[in-house]
Formats: sequence, structure tokens, C-alpha cells
Amino acid sequence: MPTLLPPPTRHVLQDGTLLDSFPVRVFGEFTANIYVLRRGEYTALIDTGSGTPQSNADLAAGFAALAEPLAWRDVSRIVITHGHIDHHGGLDYVRTLTDAPVAVHALDRPVLTAYRERTVLTSRALRAFLHEAGVDSAGVADFMAMYGAGKTRFKGGPVETVLQHGDVLDGIFRVIHTPGHCPGQVCLRVGEVLLSADQVLSRTTPHLSAESITLGNGLSHYFHSLDLLDAEEGVTLTLAGHEAPIHDLRARTAAIRAAHQRKLERILAICAVPHSLQAVNAQLYPNVKRYDTLLALEKVGALVEYLNARGELRVANLAQMESDEHAAPLYQTA
Repeated sequence: MPTLLPPPTRHVLQDGTLLDSFPVRVFGEFTANIYVLRRGEYTALIDTGSGTPQSNADLAAGFAALAEPLAWRDVSRIVITHGHIDHHGGLDYVRTLTDAPVAVHALDRPVLTAYRERTVLTSRALRAFLHEAGVDSAGVADFMAMYGAGKTRFKGGPVETVLQHGDVLDGIFRVIHTPGHCPGQVCLRVGEVLLSADQVLSRTTPHLSAESITLGNGLSHYFHSLDLLDAEEGVTLTLAGHEAPIHDLRARTAAIRAAHQRKLERILAICAVPHSLQAVNAQLYPNVKRYDTLLALEKVGALVEYLNARGELRVANLAQMESDEHAAPLYQTA
């Protein structure tokens, strides 16, 4: 049976700012959180769902269910926290309802303004990564078909405001640039509340991919972004792009760091003998299926990239790679 989504939840900030949240289904039953901030006559919509018919319907229903009546024409600003389609894909739909200006970080602006170009370039980089990971031609074709599914739905359009780290958007949102999960991801500080996008989630560790696929991704960037959030004082509530609210931000970031450290140590143990990325993935995530296998392989790529850059893993088959340009690197503990 389809999930019955909960009604909007209201958070009242110390200065009286109202922050409502509600989930929308973005891929099947997987949900993302939408936020609506109101201060006086100002209203901001933070993220828009994935743009599937179900996601758009959930977005419209959640907006209509807000405690006080709010028309789409009352929206003053649309903020996209990062350039992943489960957060920006509904923008085409929202633009049919409101002319509110759109804000996104500079590094994710091309995702909204030149989406087809970004998709083509990322697809090429992903294909090269899969070959380097040791995936055979049939497996590459299968993964690429999964990756491309639904990628033609979003059209995109202009961005009125380009965000940078340290900006104060509309006098309300302080922008914290947190790459790693996505190059242009931003967290937004409003009083005692942090809107953490996908940087910090209450239950799971956010997805990562190798920087060889997308510049600005990767574990090194992600750890640095956690450092930025750990430096924030006075955060009493963290509201994320998925999952539940977080009431102890630093405890959660510490748990996420520890989870990554355990995976890094496991990879070093696996690579006591040489392994391709695909072989590491098969041992680290033996039970994942279909699209989750691609996500897992991308994450393994980020972890191995991190260890190799720090000299903790070395390439064991350099001679083979020198003589055969199609040979996948085999990583071994240094």
C-alpha cells in the first residue's frame, strides 16, 4: 500500500519565524523534506521534490495543508539546497505556479540552467569511472541505463540569485557551502535552526561519489564540510533534506565520521590483497541490488580515492596498466 504521508510539522523559532516541513515522495516511497519559511510578508520554499507526478502531487498537497492559507503567488523566494534531482526536479512544476526568484549555489547553478549539458558530461565521467572500477561492458550498459532513467524529465531555466559561502540571502538565511555530497550543496542557518540539506541526516550517512565523476564531490570535501558545521554555535535543531529532525548536531556528525572511518578501515583490510573497485564493493556491500549497487560502487570509489590520495592504498598493477589502457587499477594496502 502507498505510504500515507504525515501532515506538515511546524517549528516556531525564537524570533517568531515560522518554519513548516512536510515530506514528498521523490522515488517510489522514498521521501524528501520540503520546508516553507515565513517571516512577516516573506515566504521561502526550500527545495521542490523530484518532479515526478507523485512528487508534484505531494508537494501541492503539503503546501495546501499548511496551517494558515498560503497561495503560490505569496512565495517570495525558492531556494534549491543542491543540484540533485530529488531536491530540484520539481522546479519546472513550481515555476508554473509562482514567479518567485530562484537561488542556488554557483557550483550547482549549471544543473538548473544547463541541465542537459550537465547530464551528458556527468554520464561520460560516470561511464569512465565504471570502466576504471572493473565493470564489464554489459554491466556498464546496465548501470548507465539505470542512471539515465528519468533524467530527461527536467528542463530547467534561469537562476536569479547565485549563492556563495557566507552570503546572507534576503537578510534571513546565512549560507554555508558544504560540498562533498554535491558540489554546490548549501546548508542554511536561520537563528537557532540549521537546514542541513543532505550533509547531515538523522539515520543514514549521505551518499558520496568520487571526485573523478564530479569535481567537488568526495570524502575529503565532505569531511571539511562537517568541520564547518561543527564550528556552528547555538544550533538547537537541525532539519535535513531527508529523515527526521536532529537535536544534537555534533553528536550526529561524530557518528557519521565514525561510520566512514569504519568503512575506510574495512577497505584497508579487504585490500590486503589487490582488489578492483568492483571487487571491493562486492565485499563491502554484498547484499545491495540494482540501483543501490551503483550508489554503493560510487561510494566505494569516493572512499578508495580518499585512501589512495593519502598513500594508504597503492595501485598494485601499474605494469599492466602501462601496457593495457583498458586495465582497471587494482588497489592494495600500502
